[in-house]
Amino acid sequence: MVLLALLLIPFLTALALMLARPTNTARHIALGSTIASLGLVALIWWSYVPGQTWVPVKFDWAPTLGLTFSLGYDGVSLLMLLLTALVFPFIIAAGYRQNLQHPSMVNALLLFTQSFLFGVFTAQNAFLFYIFYELSLVPVFFLLLYWGGERRRAITVRFFIYTLLGGLMLLFGLAYCVTQTAPISADFAVLHALRIPADTQVWLFWALFLAFAIKLPIFPFHSWQPDTYTMAPLQGTMVLGGVMLKMGLYGVLKFVFPIVPFGVEHWRDTVIWLSIIGALYAGIIAFRQQDLKRLVAYSSLSHVGLLCAGLFAWNVYGTGGALYQSFAHAVLVVSMLYIVGALKERTGTSELGAMGGLKGKAPRLAALFFLVMINAVALPLTQSFVGEWLMFNGLWQVDGWMAFAAVATIILGAVYMLYAYQRAMLGPDRWKMEMPDAGRNDHLYLVPLIAITLVLGLYPAPILDLVNGPVQQMLSTLTALN
Repeated sequence: MVLLALLLIPFLTALALMLARPTNTARHIALGSTIASLGLVALIWWSYVPGQTWVPVKFDWAPTLGLTFSLGYDGVSLLMLLLTALVFPFIIAAGYRQNLQHPSMVNALLLFTQSFLFGVFTAQNAFLFYIFYELSLVPVFFLLLYWGGERRRAITVRFFIYTLLGGLMLLFGLAYCVTQTAPISADFAVLHALRIPADTQVWLFWALFLAFAIKLPIFPFHSWQPDTYTMAPLQGTMVLGGVMLKMGLYGVLKFVFPIVPFGVEHWRDTVIWLSIIGALYAGIIAFRQQDLKRLVAYSSLSHVGLLCAGLFAWNVYGTGGALYQSFAHAVLVVSMLYIVGALKERTGTSELGAMGGLKGKAPRLAALFFLVMINAVALPLTQSFVGEWLMFNGLWQVDGWMAFAAVATIILGAVYMLYAYQRAMLGPDRWKMEMPDAGRNDHLYLVPLIAITLVLGLYPAPILDLVNGPVQQMLSTLTALN
């Protein structure tokens, strides 16, 4: 019943916040809920036996439709649960410095999102996964629509249309797969055992993959992302960049690879090159940005392109590295966006042209920014270095030119991140007024995140041990099918 509690704690807390509408205590209640969820996930992690799949909750819901309420987890699911549970307390804590109207509603929407994300990562039935997958869009839609910035209505509608169309394609693909089972079943174990003809898999691949390609997003399905990330409130951007895009990676592993392996083999090089092209494109565009938050948005797009390329390398190094890097990316995005919010709070802007020489006025904040940035550029002994090294090795086993192009994205990343740091913290002193340095709350927020990147950069085994067994088992099964 631990998994049910994991879904219900944020869900019921969100309902309570919506009904009671507390103003002064809403953030405290939401933070307490996320900490309780983190404790439950830590308990699951502590008792998990590597390489096994647990399905502790299962009962029939609508058997004639193949729908069962089935919850469980393996190493990959547990990684995503851990990622979600870890970053959400920081997402809630970021709201303490945001002066948003109706904080009870904001925090309720965030907790609903967390509950549905837990559902996505624990669902063991394809239709149940789809329900949680689509439900996670609803609270984010309202968060963007009512608390977003300029042009929020048009941008939010475009985001909604993109994800809705992708979801409908996924539903069509799932419905087709379920009709191939006898008796009707949408359980993952049944769908993974399907033997769909190879020529059918070639077109079915895109029906299943499109929704995840949009959610990640990868080129050319990315156009909604920069405007949405920039317009969204700080906490909304953290949710989108830190957690929700990981649903795309998870969906590929749970749906695309096991169900249409021949389709993956047919389209693998195409997806890898599209991902790398998108990563290079986003890196070049990031260098041209004058707004630090928009630069972080394009940086995230570049990193995600590399993640998808590593995932589709379809070997232990590439796929395992992509999963490991997804954890590093979540920590990085939340840290970078907090830095953006801290600078905007002090200067009133996120425009790099209005900053400069801030290191002299806020040396501790500059030092924290620097420690976050070295993870962004994948400096050795940081978490990102481990993930990217693994992905490069995976891509090298596929094609040397792919690996070379992927390395170029890291060089671009180092260039635009160092350039952004130089313009904001070093260089000419453009900011003439005094500004407060990083205080206790800033240290309490950023130091744990920085510590995670350094500890896991030195000792990545806790994460790699989680995903190694499921990845090897999946790849051996796919090799046997081919």
